[in-house]
Amino acid sequence: MNKTSRLAFEQWPLDLLIDYALKVHHRTIRKEGPETLQLLDRLANRYSSMKPVYEAFAETLEAIENHLMKEENVLFPYLYELFEAHETRQSLPPMHCGTIANPIGVMMMEHDDETERQNRIAALTNNYTAAPDSDDDCRRVMERLKEFREALLEHIYIENNILFTRFRDIEAQVVEEM
Repeated sequence: MNKTSRLAFEQWPLDLLIDYALKVHHRTIRKEGPETLQLLDRLANRYSSMKPVYEAFAETLEAIENHLMKEENVLFPYLYELFEAHETRQSLPPMHCGTIANPIGVMMMEHDDETERQNRIAALTNNYTAAPDSDDDCRRVMERLKEFREALLEHIYIENNILFTRFRDIEAQVVEEM
């Protein structure tokens, strides 16, 4: 089981994992991310030390939105098709880009980039530690940044270690040779 979660994601059906990524992770990122960025903006205007955190998190939201769009519009629709073909023992034509290995490679590279950025934010915030004399906004934003990172790492784990691995195997079984 994933060390960061009590949920045994490895046991879930693959289509449910995609639904979970879309309906829990993508929705939460789009809701919580901008709210956290607004809090960071207020803090960056009061404390110069928060300006690099604000900038890094703004980069995160921009990069992640592009990433999520690629998942939602390119990769995940085809993964659903692969899942259905596998479940019904049907064959499927190859993905328009040849193989899922191509978009998966891009997604994993972006996961690595975002993990590095999240590590930088953790370092900039002393691992999300608010100074003892910090106000409520500062403590709240530290907690939000920490929760955002934890959810993002769960998302990356699900995709890299379960979805992508298992769908590569499924693709080899159901995609028609050209």
